Amino acid sequence: MVTSISDSIRLKKIKKQDMNAVVDWFDERKSKFYKIGWAYLKNHHDVEDVFHNTIIKVHDKIGQLKEDRYFETWVTSIFINECRAIYRKRKQQIVTSLQEKTDSSPFETKVEVLEDLDQLDEIHKEIIILKYLQGYSQKEIAFILKLPVGTVKSRLYRGLMMLRKIFEGGADNGL
Repeated sequence: MVTSISDSIRLKKIKKQDMNAVVDWFDERKSKFYKIGWAYLKNHHDVEDVFHNTIIKVHDKIGQLKEDRYFETWVTSIFINECRAIYRKRKQQIVTSLQEKTDSSPFETKVEVLEDLDQLDEIHKEIIILKYLQGYSQKEIAFILKLPVGTVKSRLYRGLMMLRKIFEGGADNGL
């Protein structure tokens, strides 16, 4: 979404294929996109590759953007597709190794939740990430993933039910 005058000016520069404007736009949102990339790939270098690939695609394909107000969701869609491509290309699950501490900090709790998310299949995992970690609405998620809103709602519900079972120890019971 274009939310401010500076975003609107930057989008005009991006549409004129100003690479610096694309890079500046990403720099302001790097944390948000990094979280999405990390949720998929669990590897800093792979996420950086996704950033570079996405910046180039946004620069090259800006003419395909139909409405300015969907710029951010359009970019997010490209970013997620790049994550999927690298994930498929690597064909391996990358597991994060963290030292366990006796007391749980909020960071460790978030890491545990992300690890539990990894137990979900990709179709449920990505919708939960977009909804609860990135704050997208169901309608925006439907646009990003090119799915009907009803499908997003049902996958979100099923994914949350699966997570509940995992939290309650259901992962050991054949989930």
